[in-house]
Amino acid sequence: MRSAAQHRTGRNRRLEAGASTVALVVFLALPGAVAGTAFAADRAPRQDTAVQTNAIELGSWMDQLKGTIGDRPLNQIVMPGSHDAGTSTITEDSGICSYGESAEASRAWPGVAASMSRTQSGSLVEQLDGGSRYLDLRLCKQGDKWFTYHGGPLGRQFFDSTGAGGTVRGEVNELADWIGRHPKEIVIVRLTTAVPPETAAADSRAAVDALGNALGGGAGKPAIADGSLKPTSTYNQFVSAGKHVVIVDDTKSTNYPWAWQQGQVQDYRGSYVGVSSDWQDILKGTLDPRTAQKTFDAVLKRGDEVLGRAPGASADKFFVLQGIIDPTHSIGAAAMLQIAEKLKLVPSDVADNFLLTLERELNRQMLGKMRSTWNHANVTDNMNIVMTDDVNQNTNGVRSGELQREIISKNLPQRATPHTFLSTGRSANGTWTAPSPLSGAGDSFRYVGSRQAVSATPDGGVQVLGIGLDGNIWHNIRGANGTWQGWNALPAADNKKVGFAATDIAITGLPDGSAQIAAVGKDGYAYHNIRRADGSWQGWAAIAGTDAGRVKAGRIAAAGMPDGSARFLVFGGDGRMRMGIRAAGGSWSPWSTVAGVNAPDFAGRELSIAALPNGDSQIAAIGNDGNIWHTIRRADGSWQGWNGPAGVSTDMMGASSVAITGMPGGDSQVAAVGLDGNVYHAVRRSGGEWTPFRPVGGAGGAAYVAGDQVGIAGLPDGSSRIVLTTR
Repeated sequence: MRSAAQHRTGRNRRLEAGASTVALVVFLALPGAVAGTAFAADRAPRQDTAVQTNAIELGSWMDQLKGTIGDRPLNQIVMPGSHDAGTSTITEDSGICSYGESAEASRAWPGVAASMSRTQSGSLVEQLDGGSRYLDLRLCKQGDKWFTYHGGPLGRQFFDSTGAGGTVRGEVNELADWIGRHPKEIVIVRLTTAVPPETAAADSRAAVDALGNALGGGAGKPAIADGSLKPTSTYNQFVSAGKHVVIVDDTKSTNYPWAWQQGQVQDYRGSYVGVSSDWQDILKGTLDPRTAQKTFDAVLKRGDEVLGRAPGASADKFFVLQGIIDPTHSIGAAAMLQIAEKLKLVPSDVADNFLLTLERELNRQMLGKMRSTWNHANVTDNMNIVMTDDVNQNTNGVRSGELQREIISKNLPQRATPHTFLSTGRSANGTWTAPSPLSGAGDSFRYVGSRQAVSATPDGGVQVLGIGLDGNIWHNIRGANGTWQGWNALPAADNKKVGFAATDIAITGLPDGSAQIAAVGKDGYAYHNIRRADGSWQGWAAIAGTDAGRVKAGRIAAAGMPDGSARFLVFGGDGRMRMGIRAAGGSWSPWSTVAGVNAPDFAGRELSIAALPNGDSQIAAIGNDGNIWHTIRRADGSWQGWNGPAGVSTDMMGASSVAITGMPGGDSQVAAVGLDGNVYHAVRRSGGEWTPFRPVGGAGGAAYVAGDQVGIAGLPDGSSRIVLTTR
């Protein structure tokens, strides 16, 4: 994996590595280069956010959205960024930085170098007007003057210089003027330099000083964030302090409190995709018409990986997602376009803007990702600076500002990621905590899965099972103090390797601190396991029954009883509800069908069972009519009979998911996903009366939380905990 520093010096160094191959492949690969300009279309579905997105004012979007982002840490605000921000004026005649990484190759191949170094079509001010709030600024000292540069080619003069002809004003003045006129827009400038080796420290420090003096807003640099602020400080804290410039010093030449050190405040999390610079690989890439699309696919796949990974130790830093490509394998194609331009086979603007042409297509495909798989909460919670090339693009199917507005719109409320696990609690007095997502397994950002189950432990904790995206069962514990243990995969059915693949799961706690687990394997049969109080596992065993000696099941539920036994429910292979009892000593009773409502046996879609202190067990199930039904199996083995609780505005409560739990005082609580897709909660008193179903509130004070599945566990102190998955 490349570090940020490796990337900084790497992209144009590839030019030198590949230049020697150009003469060999130029005529061989010209047809491939032409074919490579036709890119595969991104057919990702689009979520329509046009109303929100089109209203964003790119030049003042932070001030416009301050009501949304005001209390958000700066490193959790999603903002566009500019890669190699100072390159819009690069041409093959603009000069070469003597200390650039690719100076020698750039002198030999100035046209190729320029076409692969120019990454922006707009000036620094135009990029800021286009929504960018992060400028990747690279400066080269050439003689006694400073210029922007990339790899080898120089851009525009950046700082003022005075000579015999008078003073030449640098681009920094326009940048400082824009910043001064926009005190509510926080601009982050990351500075790197290319300087003579013998005076590197002094020259780099001089560049940092000059940048600070220009952007600082006067004596004492009042506009620049100092050590009193951090990347985790909120937008409002920056604005209240009058700080709207952040300088990230990547020169390693200063220790100023206002020149934040790159390694301490910024991370890329491996988001840059580098490719081999071996000449054979460059040759292969030049001859392969699919090279460009392969490169785009790699960048977008890396984005999927990085955005799905927990920030870990870098959670307190700026996160720069590098939505840029390594064009190494396209060096030959760039050279061929230069020759083709000289032969008047292609227009000069195509040959002179080779890298921009590639990046514009990547931007188009990134726009598709922003509107589809990167357009939900789990991604946008883990997205900060999205650095791209050509911030001012207005071509190739991307209208001016379209990608930047889409990036900025991720600060607005996003749709929930389907099947993300959320946890919320209800205290004994009936108050609720806001739902919060569960961290993922391993280094994944959030836990997302297809099924869930939850149960209380005698010490006030909660055990959770989830079937992850890998199809296997994972286990987690929430301690009584609210901390989570973390996810661990259960062993396989053979109890040897890790990974039990299942279609449904159930868990129930026992008075001795152990928990019993039931699962429906991929083969459609029910299995049983025990997690002992010391954390060890007994191992899986198939549950005996009448289906070829085992138990066929579609859905499964479990309840641990006060006497140490456990009751299990299944919807069998024929859809009928059956009950089996495992005695405290480990023996199983024969499975028996459960009588239905106006039918010999109950058949339905979802089921749940809970234990009460008196030895009764209560069942809540969704029948084939889509309504919740309830019954009691008394401690003596008799049954109460089915009836259904009233709905929010109907005679019965329709639902797609239901869970029931027993409480210490003899009440029971029911959680359900209503037919409107929202999660509801009701209490059945010990005397048989039901409270109305009321919605469970969402995050940020929302009246509802949308759900797909729901589980509930009653705790010894009279509180309860719901674990749900989002819709």
